[in-house]
Amino acid sequence: MTRFAGAVVAALGVVIVTLGAQTKYWAYETHGDEVGPEMWGTLPGDEACAKGKQQTPINLATGVAKAQDLPNLVFAYKSSTLSETNNGHTIQMTYDSGSTLGRVGSTVTLTLAQFHFHAPSEHTIDGASFPMEIHLVHVDAAGKPAAVVGVFIKAGHENAALAKAFQALPAHSGDKVAPAGVMIDAHALLPADKTFFTYAGSLTTPPCTEGITWYVFKTPVEMSPAQVAAFTKLEHLNHTNRPIQSLGGRIVTIDSTPGK
Repeated sequence: MTRFAGAVVAALGVVIVTLGAQTKYWAYETHGDEVGPEMWGTLPGDEACAKGKQQTPINLATGVAKAQDLPNLVFAYKSSTLSETNNGHTIQMTYDSGSTLGRVGSTVTLTLAQFHFHAPSEHTIDGASFPMEIHLVHVDAAGKPAAVVGVFIKAGHENAALAKAFQALPAHSGDKVAPAGVMIDAHALLPADKTFFTYAGSLTTPPCTEGITWYVFKTPVEMSPAQVAAFTKLEHLNHTNRPIQSLGGRIVTIDSTPGK
């Protein structure tokens, strides 16, 4: 039973008897009715988490990544109203429609649907992790996740683009916050240096769906220690990274001619 369901049952004075096997839920650690990453693949519908061959995250090894002149990414992002949800696994910020990601020379564009955070970072560079990582999730015309842009966060100056959002983070699972008149600009979350790694991967949470194109910027952006702490001190959010997955036979490419 989830914490929320348990609270509802207690409030209503209802007794629920679970017959047979206990229902399990995914989490970042195994405890009670929650199973950690090593057991995600045992959950119904989440078998790809264990059996998939192109799983994310991975270690991005600069000495192994293939340097290539790749088509630059085109970020046609607009500002969005701020809408934050604590889903018990992360803080997700839903983005207004109309912001897209494309590639130079391609007519295909994907829509930015939401972005969220992991702490510490899920990807590593040459084995080194960062305090946090942003994932900007883009969907295709059918609304299915197709590409994710990863941005590392290091401790430093306050991140002005996230200042108001991190002052109003929803504290508990299921909480939502949408401050009136507050806007957020996803483009301001990107680093000035647009050098990126790219590879074929998956969602990093169940059902761990594959077929996702990943673009991970090599250069991190900054957030103040106080901003990082504002996220990690929230219940269940101080450890929200899936362990590094096997690269297998995949090739990681790094753009040798980054855009601006």
